[in-house]
Amino acid sequence: MKCELCNGEASGICPRCYRYVCSNCIDPITMLCKDCQSFKREQERDYIRLMDSIEKKLEFIENSIEKCFKCPILKDEIMRNIRIVKELEMTAKLDGFEELYNRILDLKERVQNIGIRFLVRLKMTGD
Repeated sequence: MKCELCNGEASGICPRCYRYVCSNCIDPITMLCKDCQSFKREQERDYIRLMDSIEKKLEFIENSIEKCFKCPILKDEIMRNIRIVKELEMTAKLDGFEELYNRILDLKERVQNIGIRFLVRLKMTGD
């Protein structure tokens, strides 16, 4: 078989796109072809940008949780961010996104602490 990227002698199959690839066109660590590896790098960068956005939102929430406590949007935003971070953690584990996973660990603790702080305050006020 011929490599479907460079037309060289194929030595394997990309586990993501199932194309025949040669040893020059496959990443030896992930075993993905060059195209799929490039896609995964961009995908991880997109997730990291999402995390950057969440971090900015968490900073706003931390600074305004006291004055905006009764706002229903605040509660929804806190819970949404907890869900997104948990989903990102699972994605990072499954897809082997090391940089993303390491950043998520810090962010996960931060978002959970905000959620706990909100729920404790909610219980204390009886709302």
